Amino acid sequence: MPNRDLIVASLLLASTALPAHAQDANVDLDALKAQLDRQADELDRQAQTIEQQRRELQEQRRQLQMLLQEQAAPASEAAAPAEPPARTAEVPPAVPSADGATQPQNERPQDITVIADSGGVLTPPGTLTIEPILSVSHTSSNRFFFQGVEIIDAILIGAVEATETRRNYISPQVNFRFGITNRLEVSAKVPYVYRDDRVESTVVSEDPDIEGEPTLLQNIEGHGLGDIELGMQLQLNNGRGGWPYLITNLRAKTRTGKGPYELARDDLGLETELPTGSGFWSLEPSLTMIFPTDPAVLFLSGGYTWNVADDIDQNRNGTIIGRINPGDVISGSFGVGFALNEKVSINLGYQHNYVFGTRSVVNGNVVDTNDFQVGSFLFGTSVGLGPLAGLSMNLAIGVVEDAPDVELSLRMPFSFSLF
Repeated sequence: MPNRDLIVASLLLASTALPAHAQDANVDLDALKAQLDRQADELDRQAQTIEQQRRELQEQRRQLQMLLQEQAAPASEAAAPAEPPARTAEVPPAVPSADGATQPQNERPQDITVIADSGGVLTPPGTLTIEPILSVSHTSSNRFFFQGVEIIDAILIGAVEATETRRNYISPQVNFRFGITNRLEVSAKVPYVYRDDRVESTVVSEDPDIEGEPTLLQNIEGHGLGDIELGMQLQLNNGRGGWPYLITNLRAKTRTGKGPYELARDDLGLETELPTGSGFWSLEPSLTMIFPTDPAVLFLSGGYTWNVADDIDQNRNGTIIGRINPGDVISGSFGVGFALNEKVSINLGYQHNYVFGTRSVVNGNVVDTNDFQVGSFLFGTSVGLGPLAGLSMNLAIGVVEDAPDVELSLRMPFSFSLF
């Protein structure tokens, strides 16, 4: 019995002790879970704090970079694109310039290949850009002239003459640009000109009383130094506040080429060569606006060319030529540019010129010619060949009668830092 009582007592003690140990174990497990939850919440709060600090650090770095760029290049304080039209105050990717080189977007407006002569990106201070250019154009026209009497519609008595003209123009040029400040550059262009004209006149029908050769063919050439141009470009603003970049241009054209009144002539007074220059001084102020709007860049340019009148004072076979006042020109162009990647960009646009008629004094009488217009669609593309070199192509297709049929120019600029 004592042994039995001892066993029963032991079982009773064990049965009363087991719930207490299980209860203590449950309490410890709940406390551990609560502690883990608190630690997880603390880790989440620390992660959020670290992410916030990382964003603030990135913003401070961005602001510091903008301040450094503004101090180094005031011409582009406003975070704009790099060289065909400009962008806005954000930090977009780099875009190839008209030179073909790629530059950071936060420096200044981009250059426009299709209006390379009308203002675009300015050359950095102390940098000389040498730009070989090859310009080629072709013009053709077919005209009919009638000299006689028209009895009724489609019944003509007299001579009907058809004239077919083919004109070719080739001009290798060298353009020099030098940056004086971040907003001011000067330029000079030296062209060599080769021209070839073929004019064929055919008498389609003639009156029996009219004598003359039915066909006349003329082949005339001219080559030599063209009119040297001197220019200056000034960027007026930094493009902030949603404003477009404004660039003023002033270009002066000399009379270094052989003018139309300096040509050799035959006994009949007809030209035996073609001019390589206009024969008159001219001055052209213009304004270019470049507006960035991702992913495109818009451009607009307008200018006025003042051709300076001159006294010719020549006597040609009894015809006295006095003062000649060439017609001035109102010009404008607009378009859009796209960056396809970091090295290639394309530009589309339209250019139109309104040319006033020329006023001449001949034998003491004033003679005025008619005004005419020249309009062309423009296409340009540029490829970056490195940080300091590029290749660009511009194509103009005439859309009015007096415009060249097609005009193509190739440019390959090279930049050198002098100081």
